[in-house]
Amino acid sequence: MADASTSVRAAVEAAYRARTEESRAWYERASRSLAGGVSGAVRYFAPYPTYIRDGSGAELIDLDGNRLIDCFLSGATALLGHHEPSVAAATRAATERSSLLFNPTHATETAEQLCAMVPAVERVRFVNSGTEAVMNALRIARAFTGRAKVVKFWGTYHGMDDQVLTGLDARRRVLGGGIPASLVADIVHADINDLDGVAQVLAGGDVAAVLLDPTMHHCGLWAPPPAHQQALQQLVQDAGALLVVDEVISGFRLAPGGGQEYFGLQPDLCVFGKAFAVGERLGAIGGRAEVMAVTDAARTHGGPFAFQSGTCNDSTVSHAAAQAAMARYRALGPAGYAAAAALAQRLAEGLTAAFIAHGVACHANHLGPMVRLFLTAGPATAEHCTRLPSAPIDTFHLALLTEGVLTLPGSNDFFLSFAHTDVHVEQVIAAAGRVLDTFDIAALVAEAGGAPQ
Repeated sequence: MADASTSVRAAVEAAYRARTEESRAWYERASRSLAGGVSGAVRYFAPYPTYIRDGSGAELIDLDGNRLIDCFLSGATALLGHHEPSVAAATRAATERSSLLFNPTHATETAEQLCAMVPAVERVRFVNSGTEAVMNALRIARAFTGRAKVVKFWGTYHGMDDQVLTGLDARRRVLGGGIPASLVADIVHADINDLDGVAQVLAGGDVAAVLLDPTMHHCGLWAPPPAHQQALQQLVQDAGALLVVDEVISGFRLAPGGGQEYFGLQPDLCVFGKAFAVGERLGAIGGRAEVMAVTDAARTHGGPFAFQSGTCNDSTVSHAAAQAAMARYRALGPAGYAAAAALAQRLAEGLTAAFIAHGVACHANHLGPMVRLFLTAGPATAEHCTRLPSAPIDTFHLALLTEGVLTLPGSNDFFLSFAHTDVHVEQVIAAAGRVLDTFDIAALVAEAGGAPQ
């Protein structure tokens, strides 16, 4: 069986190489100046990554001229699709102004829009990314409460700050080297489904914040139902800790008011990135006025002070993009969000059916416009599915590129944008069928210890 699976991977790589000669050449060039040929670890996959020339709507063109349906969306960022007209017009106009101004009026305007869209947001501070937003939110929570510990649920990803690069999977490990144990000493791992366990941790009275991605995206969209998340919120707030909702993935994707609107939450703090400015450099921390007051340099509130600042937080183009994007999200309304969720459900059902038709058991999670696949007949739980071998699904995602669909080998995400249509979804399902007709993915699953149907 090992020989069979090796030959399957080799066949997929050969098909990929045959249609991406320009990407291969560019990878060789890029590797002479960019470490590893890319500007971030998740942008690499073997044998070499695809390089993109341009994009429009739900589609991309790579260096070889291949048309690709984009189901990666630059890491879930291009929620409105590429080069969305209203955002493009706003950013073009913004380039006629200085790129960075001191205390510009557009920062206030963006904050006003965010406060209007998200009820829990009474005050705002801007940063350049979701990573910075999480880092600052935790600092604010610690300053406000006078406590040090932060509860982080295993299986969640909250950006690149050292303290949260731990517990990303069921093995609760630190991700990569260079992170001293002292930097994660105040992070407490918990199981989001174990409210009694969370209550026990909170009973110590030393927890500043509970950090929540309401979608549980990183481990596979294992989001608890609204009532469970609301019960968690009550536990946190009864203990005098702060609930920090990470909306970098869920923000504007599940509803105009984000994951907190979708799940009925009222957090103390929340953070935004990715779809907030649909590809431009902008993140945000928002929350209760009383909590956000700790960042007030005038110190009019008389309480603790938490330093928060940044040179490029008020980029003219970034704020123009965010304002245009938020206006578009509001205009989509319930019908637009329901349509996107229905497309994701159709994609999940179609992909599952394609695998089953080829003798491979498959479970799919879908939430809003997102889909995750698990090639298993085992229990549909995070504990089981996050321990599945990655080689079969990674090979499937690489093979999808040979059929004109960009996901990302290594991430197992299908992200849909508001630019995707029924036609795009049917094309992705058809592409998956062709992959499974051409390559024996069942052999990979069997060898890796999965459970073919």
